[in-house]
Amino acid sequence: MSLNRKNVLLWIVVVSVSINLFFVGTLTARYLEMRNTSAAPVNMRWVMRNLEPAEREQLLPQIRAQNQVLRPLRMDMFRAQREVNQLLAADPVDQPAVLEAFARLREANLRYQQLSHEQLTSVFAQLTPMQRQRAFRFMSERGDSMEGGGRPGPGPDRHGDRVRDMPRDGERAPNL
Repeated sequence: MSLNRKNVLLWIVVVSVSINLFFVGTLTARYLEMRNTSAAPVNMRWVMRNLEPAEREQLLPQIRAQNQVLRPLRMDMFRAQREVNQLLAADPVDQPAVLEAFARLREANLRYQQLSHEQLTSVFAQLTPMQRQRAFRFMSERGDSMEGGGRPGPGPDRHGDRVRDMPRDGERAPNL
């Protein structure tokens, strides 16, 4: 093998190792970042995202405890959904069984929603008005970016402007 060919192979190996190390580092960073926020239930991650690290750490014990209570309800909901899917895929479709499975899914969903809303209310009661504003702004921006088939956010009013549920910085909340 010539010296020139050895140099080319060496450079290929160096570039390949560099690219692999870059991807391993990226995946590791993502994993560590996800691990830090995974303690928050799915329904709370959007709130936690907008908090400062110190504020996040202050709420994390409560949210971890809430997650332990909420997780079984989510699992029940997923099991009920799988049951519905399996019954709908069966041949022939057993309509009474499917309707019963849908009823169980609704019940599981309502239990999850009720507890989720209670937990969200509990966390929001501990946030400052500015923190709540940032959380609502995030949801409003998600609504903007997902209009036309995405998740619902505050819709446009009759003038085409976005309806705001929370006042902007420096504004007073309207008395309703």
